[in-house]
Amino acid sequence: MAELRRFLASVATNFFMGVAGAAAIGSAAGAEEVAAPAIIGAEIGMSALDFDAARTSFFYQADRDGDYALTFDEMSDAMAHGWSRLFDGYDLNGDGLISFDEFIESGIELFRSLDANGDGVLSSLEM
Repeated sequence: MAELRRFLASVATNFFMGVAGAAAIGSAAGAEEVAAPAIIGAEIGMSALDFDAARTSFFYQADRDGDYALTFDEMSDAMAHGWSRLFDGYDLNGDGLISFDEFIESGIELFRSLDANGDGVLSSLEM
């Protein structure tokens, strides 16, 4: 299981680094879309499925004690290594923890808010 988590985390990290880096290049050049993504397929964006997979991988890595809930400290430590709005989570029920369900639910809302054109894919400009 730990090996699968490391693999998924590596895939998610490579995807986000490629998209974020390409977005910076595109915005610096004033381009509409990104050229030369770091990984194959990144130029078309990130589907909701890819988004959920990356967030799930992040959650499992951040959840140090394996209780399927993120404490403020776990979330802060994980974000200290590279904050991204894409990994924001919200304590929806106010119990001081971000459960896996809350993290996924807040991710669905975040995806919808980022998907400006409503096509179900986050372009590098939308991220």
